[in-house]
Amino acid sequence: MENVVFLCKKVELTYMFSTFAYSYTKNTERGDSSPLFLFIENLEEEKKIRDLAEKAIEGFDDLFLVDIKVKGNSGNQKVLIFIDGDNGISIDQCSKISREIGNEIEEEDFIADKYTLEVSSPGLDFPIILHRQYVKNVGREIEVEMNSGEKAEGKLSDVTEETIVLIFNNESQSLKFEEIKQSKVKVSFK
Repeated sequence: MENVVFLCKKVELTYMFSTFAYSYTKNTERGDSSPLFLFIENLEEEKKIRDLAEKAIEGFDDLFLVDIKVKGNSGNQKVLIFIDGDNGISIDQCSKISREIGNEIEEEDFIADKYTLEVSSPGLDFPIILHRQYVKNVGREIEVEMNSGEKAEGKLSDVTEETIVLIFNNESQSLKFEEIKQSKVKVSFK
């Protein structure tokens, strides 16, 4: 149960989660089917998949890993890998990377049951989460939601290590990364 304390930040949540995991494990025939075990197992799978994805894009200087999501239960998992590039990413690149990662998963056999692997760019509706994505989107209109709940929008004109600069109605506004909850590129059909 010490791992639970490490994984959860709040003591109350830790206690509730560990109590539930303990009672669930106690009431199952196999201890490895508890929610805690499945949670830790998913984290380990995500780490292995992240390592495989990073290895697969090493040969592409302009590509970078944005995010990995593992959804579903054992036997029906969906592995989503989002990769972007400074100049975008082609279908051929996604296909090549997908084959490489899929082959490695099969060779190492760390996803024992049936799974679906999807490698793609994040898409316009996916939030901007990496500094490199902000740099890539300089010159585009973005919407920013601040931690305070306030919203800002404008043309992304500059990105530094600590801030982004938006221009709206010929006025610039500097926003610190630490104050940004999420940002998205505005889609315009003009």
